[in-house]
Amino acid sequence: MVQSKQQQTIKVYVGDMASLESHIEEAIDRQVKLVKPHPKAAALVNQLHVTSKTHRDALKAHLGRMGGATGSPIKEAVAAAAGVAAGLIDKVRPESISKAVRDDYTAVNHATIGYTMLHATALMLGDEATAALAERHIRDYTALIEGINQIIADVVAYDLRRDGIPLDDSKVEQTTEAINKIWQQTEPAVH
Repeated sequence: MVQSKQQQTIKVYVGDMASLESHIEEAIDRQVKLVKPHPKAAALVNQLHVTSKTHRDALKAHLGRMGGATGSPIKEAVAAAAGVAAGLIDKVRPESISKAVRDDYTAVNHATIGYTMLHATALMLGDEATAALAERHIRDYTALIEGINQIIADVVAYDLRRDGIPLDDSKVEQTTEAINKIWQQTEPAVH
């Protein structure tokens, strides 16, 4: 069966997202033990771990129904190089829960914009099923981004305390309230 350029394009994008989810899940795997001492971070990282695995499996199943395979060799090489670079950075920086959560925030935002691009591509090329899948995954990650915003000040305070640095604990809630207010007041720059 000959597939159209549109179908081939969507298959590549879905495969790329499955590969990205695999890399996210692998990175999260290494964090699960690190974040255990902080219950809120542990709960969030565990939820992210489950979400990433679920996304990866859903993408692979969707791709299978489309008749495709995960990842392109170029994207896999770039993702692998990025993973090696991240691993080297991890060896230089001290381990901290706040750094792990910050890195998760970055990964989730990276995936979210990837899903946004997949959603747009699928809609523009008439693939409603892929667009619906991408939209579900955007919603999942948006909730996790909001969750990270709710705990990050507490996680930073935990790391500071662990390092023996005195701090004003009342500022944890103040920071979270400020972030919530900013998110509520900020509208997209482009309409």
